[in-house]
Amino acid sequence: MLIGLLLLSLVTLNRDDFLFSDSDYEEEIETRDSLSYESGRSVVRLEARDQSMAGIEFVSLAPTYHQSEYQVFGEVLDVSGLVDIRGKLIFLLNLDRTRAVEETHLVESYQHASLLYEDRQSISRRELLDIEYQLEAVRTHRSNLQRDLSSLRQAAVTEWGSKISEWLLTENSENFNNLSNQDLSLIRLFIRNVPLSELGISVVNIAPVASPSQKVIGEYIGDAPNVKLGTGGVDKFFITNSKIPAGTRVVASLSANLEDTAGVFIPDEAVIWHAGKPWVYKQHAEGVFVRVEIEAIVDLGVGWFEIEALKPGDQIVVSGAQLLLSEELKYQIRNENED
Repeated sequence: MLIGLLLLSLVTLNRDDFLFSDSDYEEEIETRDSLSYESGRSVVRLEARDQSMAGIEFVSLAPTYHQSEYQVFGEVLDVSGLVDIRGKLIFLLNLDRTRAVEETHLVESYQHASLLYEDRQSISRRELLDIEYQLEAVRTHRSNLQRDLSSLRQAAVTEWGSKISEWLLTENSENFNNLSNQDLSLIRLFIRNVPLSELGISVVNIAPVASPSQKVIGEYIGDAPNVKLGTGGVDKFFITNSKIPAGTRVVASLSANLEDTAGVFIPDEAVIWHAGKPWVYKQHAEGVFVRVEIEAIVDLGVGWFEIEALKPGDQIVVSGAQLLLSEELKYQIRNENED
């Protein structure tokens, strides 16, 4: 009987030990660290077997190119100011032509009167001086008209730039007539980015801000004066054949004028977000993974375009990245607890 009780106690104790798995004593089991620090970066190490069990997959990054999308804003200009300047210009030009004809006649009259006065004294000196006075008055008036015309031309260049002023000051200019008849729309784009303003821009896609899908082609005319800006940038004038109401705010895409940028494409499944930042795991060596921060600025819809942190040929994790992050964070927490 005593022997039976002893055997029963021994079996019961062994059964209790069997019911507890190794995981219940994990804190007492010495495990191999899978994370370390190299050059201030966290490095996760996983053997091939562990990678397979964790479903770790990676892909080699191929070179890709992307055209940066730059958008600038502007407005359709009211050209009534141009029409006003043109009206003043035509008035002054016509008046100057009239005075020029008067001057020609007075010059002829004065020359004839001078001959008469010198040869026969058939006209009085007073009559000769009267013609001379009229001639000087016309010449003074024409000089003032030329000064006014010069000021008007300078004002046009200051406000509208040299190219549009050229249309304005050219009689029977087809471009000016199209502008004044509203067959063309004149647009000023506000370009504050100095390097961007130095690009050789020829055409842009322009659309009203309220209807960004209604794009039309805008043709570059010339740089706009900066007297009212003081920003250091260079605004630009464009014209379009579409009739857009004056004052309409527009948005323009300059991507068609820019060169492609070389970089790599990072698929969405490779990106993990931690501490508010986007990261990927790059395979640094066989079984060695390093977490790398990317910019994640250019969203291509199914991934990101990256030019700084990664290069073609880099191996990045596309399946199991979240598991690697968990392993990394678990190690950090364990170290903090041990401290």
